[in-house]
Amino acid sequence: MQIVLVHGWGFTPAMWQPVQDRLGRAAAMVDLGFFGPAEMGLPTGQPLLAVGHSLGLLWLLTRACLPEGSVVLGINGFTRFSRAEDFPAGVMPRVLDRMMKGLERDAAPVLRQFRENCGLSGQEAERIGNPETTRLMEGLNLLQTGDARLQGHHVQAALASRDDAIVSLAMTEASFPPERIEWLETGGHLLPLTHPDRCATFILEACEEFSADGR
Repeated sequence: MQIVLVHGWGFTPAMWQPVQDRLGRAAAMVDLGFFGPAEMGLPTGQPLLAVGHSLGLLWLLTRACLPEGSVVLGINGFTRFSRAEDFPAGVMPRVLDRMMKGLERDAAPVLRQFRENCGLSGQEAERIGNPETTRLMEGLNLLQTGDARLQGHHVQAALASRDDAIVSLAMTEASFPPERIEWLETGGHLLPLTHPDRCATFILEACEEFSADGR
């Protein structure tokens, strides 16, 4: 199976590099275009093992056209992010509203604060690059309105951290059946950066399991 990696909001495919270095095989990377040209095309002609981090999972479930027989995995992921009457585990919409208004003024402070909330600090949080405000706004809109709960059964496994400051334990449990969640006690919201070894093992184990199923 071809592995495809999709990053989350406010990041680039570079966040996957530590995981890619440990996979021992090539993986395609989707670029949602938050800091440059978007590259959202997916490989064709074979089933994919598509891995989404955070918003990347919601994007896979709501916007991507996956080949038949593909498998979806989530890391720090969710099937809905924004709170609703039937989804109390979500983030209050006003939080995203404030981020959108901030983007309209200056994207850099919004990105810096978000990255700090994710657990980055110093130069890591400051390394903003050249933000593409329109695509960042589109990403926030997907976080605010996207709902993939009906597609959640496509997620075969989810790797999550109990100390994730962005995706709460309750949000994770509301998104996936308990038997499909693999919990880490620590690691925060950026498991591809803080626990690349575990992420790579998680992906390779799934690839082996579903390849054995003949997918």
